[in-house]
Amino acid sequence: MGWVTVLVVVAVGIMLIALLALRRKGRADDGNGAASVDFAANLALAVYLLVLAYAAVLCRDALATSQTDVQAEAETLTEMYWSVAPIPEAAPIRSQIRQYSAQSAELDWPLMARGEMSPIPTKTLKDLRAATIQLRPVGEESKSLQQDALSRVSEVAHARALRADDAGSGLEAIFVISMLVSGLLVIALPWTLGVRPTMPSVIGDAVRVAVVIIGIGFIMLISHPFSGLSAVGPDAFKAAQQQYDQIDYRFPTPFTAE
Repeated sequence: MGWVTVLVVVAVGIMLIALLALRRKGRADDGNGAASVDFAANLALAVYLLVLAYAAVLCRDALATSQTDVQAEAETLTEMYWSVAPIPEAAPIRSQIRQYSAQSAELDWPLMARGEMSPIPTKTLKDLRAATIQLRPVGEESKSLQQDALSRVSEVAHARALRADDAGSGLEAIFVISMLVSGLLVIALPWTLGVRPTMPSVIGDAVRVAVVIIGIGFIMLISHPFSGLSAVGPDAFKAAQQQYDQIDYRFPTPFTAE
């Protein structure tokens, strides 16, 4: 939101200064040079809209990819919980899976908006992997479930790495610069004629400024997958914790059995 506020203030300030200067020193519209300026303004507008559309597609793809990665990580955790649930010796691992899920939702998400990750869930995941390796199940079926759980914990570690990459992603600076430059040209080119503003021209100026502000502001609000509009939330992890309760109902641990 800070970017949007600065953008609005700067754009409106520039427009007011330009209109005030033209009001005092501008000349009457004689039509000279208007055609070339209109062509340049339309070209700048085309570039602005092209960059804006491409940036919007990139941002939406990043959001969709991040949502998919988060969902896959939560589903893998649920599958791992299913794998260890029938193993009586794996009751502590269930607790670690729950702990990792809760820590990811509570500690990671506030930091991911800034492109960071909490080290606490990372440590919990390492402890979870070690506990799964050290598990000594009895019977072939339990050993097979242990191997499945080991493959799942590796998938979770990979998914966490992907989530860290998603959190560190964002719209490249070249797109922001291109939008700002082309948007500034769209706004300012008509003022180069030095024509004294009239009511229709002021309305046109306001519309141009509004279009540029809304376009760039919208892109900035969706430029990061874990902040702003449509930010990916930890809903998948919260849903996974509900799934754990259902699994516990089917496979009670010694601590929940009556």
